[in-house]
Amino acid sequence: MDDTTAHETPGRNRDLLAFDRTDRWGLVALLALVAVAGIMAWVVAPVAAWLGGDGIALELLSPVVVPELDAAGVAHGPATYEVTLEHPTAGQRLLAVAPGLLGAALVVAACWLVVRVMRGIAAGDPFEPRNVSRLRMVGALLAFGAPAVFFLEMVARGALLGSMDLGGLEPASLLSVPWEAVVAGMVVALLAEAFMAGSRLRDDVDGLV
Repeated sequence: MDDTTAHETPGRNRDLLAFDRTDRWGLVALLALVAVAGIMAWVVAPVAAWLGGDGIALELLSPVVVPELDAAGVAHGPATYEVTLEHPTAGQRLLAVAPGLLGAALVVAACWLVVRVMRGIAAGDPFEPRNVSRLRMVGALLAFGAPAVFFLEMVARGALLGSMDLGGLEPASLLSVPWEAVVAGMVVALLAEAFMAGSRLRDDVDGLV
């Protein structure tokens, strides 16, 4: 057999689906963009509105009374109004910004933890115990942090709407849970357990060597 056929051309067998250095840097850039976008939307924009003297924009969900539909037995839902709290106090400003501050902090923390996990994987030690802890923290941020931000936003909005004259409109209560974040947190927690199993297997193999 010709020796030239025994050696493959470099790069010919490269796995196109492999997560290489370029992919890692691309993901880091994407995570940085997500963190910056969260800070800009949830912190910088409200603070800029505060400094500019703008009111606090709120979403009001209120029941609608339609006698004609009620008489016909046709069901109808509440309506959504965009209202603005003019001349809010400093305390009301802080209350409006608080959910965004918490949400931005959680996003930045989760992105940083993911970057640290990627560094461990790039270093050739994906199953190190610290990566397991980091994945568990990401899962907790998603499963518990996201609902906390959601409920804090509901409480803040209710308090701010309660201080306004709504012209007889009664705010409707709509209780829901960000199930997507909770499910994603559970998936990440399951992935952390898989990493834990890999860590135990690595320790067992090292003990046999």
